Amino acid sequence: MFMEERQKDIVKRVNESGRIMVTEIQSVYQVSADCARRDLRLLESRGLLQRTHGGAIAVSRQGIYPEATYTPKNLPRAKESYLAAARRALTYIEDKDVIFLTSSSVGYYMALYFPDNIRAIVLTNSITVAEALRERENASVILLGGEMSRRGNCHDFYTIQMVKNIRMDKAFLSHTGLSPEFGASIHDSAGVMFGRAVMENSKMNIGIYPSEKLGRNSLHSVCRAEDYDLLITDENAPEDFLLQMAELNVKVDTACL
Repeated sequence: MFMEERQKDIVKRVNESGRIMVTEIQSVYQVSADCARRDLRLLESRGLLQRTHGGAIAVSRQGIYPEATYTPKNLPRAKESYLAAARRALTYIEDKDVIFLTSSSVGYYMALYFPDNIRAIVLTNSITVAEALRERENASVILLGGEMSRRGNCHDFYTIQMVKNIRMDKAFLSHTGLSPEFGASIHDSAGVMFGRAVMENSKMNIGIYPSEKLGRNSLHSVCRAEDYDLLITDENAPEDFLLQMAELNVKVDTACL
């Protein structure tokens, strides 16, 4: 098989299964590990896949708009990478902290698995996240209100004014994508100023980005990658991304799957 044929077949396998490992490429095509890694580097440079530790995953389309009424509860099952990142993020919450939880799915998972032995004041602009915490006696919830979207989130002028009047110890944030060049980005421009207001009023800003979100760019930039005090991802994070974060002096905590 010629190199071009092999690489075309690799992309086909990745798109069908969602991922491929270097060891799998070695076995299927009878090539060395170095050759397999060169194939993946070349295919990543063409935007055909995204390298991870030990292999590659399928690339996601950029700037995708979610369904108008989507909430994290609609997902049929939680991705392991999202759960791992959410659980790792929970370890950074200390007793009596005032925190913000993102309206994205990792924030929802943090609410679902919120530890019983930690007392905290939790701010969120998501009714889905707030509902997940409603019955917990150790979590006092402040729902940041305003004009609510059909997804159950608020991030308008009134929401921003509320968050500007509250000082937080830690903000746990996640957006559509994160790249070294474009930073954290989202599809809806209405959330940009709200995200920035949260970060300005938090002592520590923690970005939670499962490996599927890394290297992705959506439409509107919220902040630079280096504006985060800490990034939490999972062990499938691309090696190149981790190296770029190191060059930017951004601390990264990688959760095991």
